[in-house]
Amino acid sequence: MFLIDIIFGKKKIYRLRKSYDRTREKADKIRGRDFRLPVLRMLDQAEPTLVLLEEHKISRFEKARMIKYVEAGIREAKKMMDEEKAVKI
Repeated sequence: MFLIDIIFGKKKIYRLRKSYDRTREKADKIRGRDFRLPVLRMLDQAEPTLVLLEEHKISRFEKARMIKYVEAGIREAKKMMDEEKAVKI
C-alpha cells in the first residue's frame, strides 16, 4: 500500500495544484473588482491546505479530508466564476 500511495498519491495532489493554478489565473483575469474579490478569497482559503498537502507527510485519512476541502474550494470558485459570466450576458 505504501508504494501505491507514493506513486499515485502525489499525482492527485499535483493535479489539484494544476487545477488550482488554472482557476487562479482565470480569476485574476476577471475585470470587475466586485466579482473578482470573492473568488480570490475562496481560492486563498484553499491554498494553505494545498501547500500542506504538497510539503508535509500526512496520514491517509487527513490527506483525504484535506483533498476534499481543496476540491470543494476550487469547485465553488469555478461556480462563482460561471455565475459571474451568466450575469454579464
